[in-house]
Amino acid sequence: GCCGGPTPATMDLREKAIGLANEAVAADNGGDFELALAKYVQAIETFQIALKYEKAPSVVETIRAKVFEYLQRAEYLKKQTAGAGTPRVARSGSGGGGKGGADDSDDDGDDDEAERAPLTEAELVEAERAMEDDLNKLVGMETVKGQMRKLCKQLALDIVRRNEGQTVLAPIRHCLMTGNPGTGKTSIARLVARLYKRLGVSSKDHVVEVQKGDLVAGYVNQTGAKTARRIKEARGGVLFVDEAYQLTASLMRGQSDFSGEAIDEMMKVMNESGPRSVTFIFAGYRKEMEQFMSYNPGLESRVKYRFHFDDYGVDDLVRILQIKLNSAGWKLDADAAAGARDVIERGTTEKLRSRYNGRLVDNLFQWASDELNARVTVGSRGADLVTLTLPDLQRAVSRFAANRPADRIRETANASEAGRQLLLWGLGDYSEAVQEAGYSTLLDLHQLDEHAMRSLKMLSKPSDARRARALALSVKAESLGASLARDQLYTPPDCRDLESWLDMVGCAECAPTLREHRVGFDVLGALTYDDLKEMGVHPIGVRRRLARSIE
Repeated sequence: GCCGGPTPATMDLREKAIGLANEAVAADNGGDFELALAKYVQAIETFQIALKYEKAPSVVETIRAKVFEYLQRAEYLKKQTAGAGTPRVARSGSGGGGKGGADDSDDDGDDDEAERAPLTEAELVEAERAMEDDLNKLVGMETVKGQMRKLCKQLALDIVRRNEGQTVLAPIRHCLMTGNPGTGKTSIARLVARLYKRLGVSSKDHVVEVQKGDLVAGYVNQTGAKTARRIKEARGGVLFVDEAYQLTASLMRGQSDFSGEAIDEMMKVMNESGPRSVTFIFAGYRKEMEQFMSYNPGLESRVKYRFHFDDYGVDDLVRILQIKLNSAGWKLDADAAAGARDVIERGTTEKLRSRYNGRLVDNLFQWASDELNARVTVGSRGADLVTLTLPDLQRAVSRFAANRPADRIRETANASEAGRQLLLWGLGDYSEAVQEAGYSTLLDLHQLDEHAMRSLKMLSKPSDARRARALALSVKAESLGASLARDQLYTPPDCRDLESWLDMVGCAECAPTLREHRVGFDVLGALTYDDLKEMGVHPIGVRRRLARSIE
């Protein structure tokens, strides 16, 4: 083969088998069963060859499972196409899309399971009551609660229409949620998941939470597979994409990364319907999410329900404090209960409350408990151990002026690949601004040029400017080194470059064509005969010789 060691050869074989499997599944879903059978057989044979060289036990187990699955389907198609009957179309999406085909395992459940019986009127009423109970546990967000009631009623009426044979408009299940951190977006996302499950829209009520770093990889052709894995994890439930605007931030700056692949992968399945489909909920700041939605009209048309979450007011924060205290078995004494509203209103600014929202109460409760611990003794008993006083609250709230407690904005910024690098280089103060500007991965930092650093005010202080420039150079150098090391994995040891290898296999005349299509050793191993034909490699004899050499 063209690759110089067993590991690259195995990778190439596996990639080729995955491609054949995906072609088989596509033909199977499209009803071209003869082509599907032929592709399944080719995929099985290629996987079996790859197994001879694969050493990782987990990968071997996965491949064997997929081979068994494809073998069963191939045997079924062979019997049916031989005259025993008409083949049943394979499950949509089986085998995955893109490069994820061989890595997908069967989804839970059985395609042949009986369709869920239509919900009765009593069951619809019970679903509405259960949702109302969930809503009553949440503080504030009256507008969002109203929208949830409308959503519940619409879904229930669609079920009634369907039961009576009436026309039901094509369902669009996906949602957009905008607002500051701590305003309850995740709580409502979980409520949506439970509602969809109760009404049979979804088969599960679980929520898989992801951000850009969970979907986007650092190299070409990896993002699609990475995103497909998270989509599969959310199958039948909700994929909650927090700070989704990060996926288009670089693209809107005119800089390229692989975020577009993640969006494309999600859009592939957003038109699917049925209980086993994925519901996508995109969340983030209002302005940024409006830009995110406008960037791709196709995405905007696939999202029907839109919720905006206002910041909590002081009265809301007092109620949240009481709920958290009751849940923990703690309480306020009479003076603290009477003065809690004044403590929060006077001790915090509107900007601070907007930034933290519900998290402000978490910090206030924690700091007030610290004050209580400092006040009582180990000889204290009973209510004295769990009762906060007005001075406890007052001293706790005063700490907001001197401390910057952890909040989700900074936690998210510092936890990202870009944020960790900034902390390492002593530039942690810029992590939030960098995150908000759309720099969250190492790949994003490659695009941190002089103009970008100036717009982020990273060059205002000479010492920070030196570190920022050094960071940018370091990231680019590290990326280049990783790229070169990666290239070496695909480069035959006896060839200094692709032209040398082409000359060695008697296909030197193909060099200009491959160069025109930017083909290197990392791409060459995945090319098929059809790819070479489409690229214009000729004459036929040379094309076949090159294809055999690649294999």
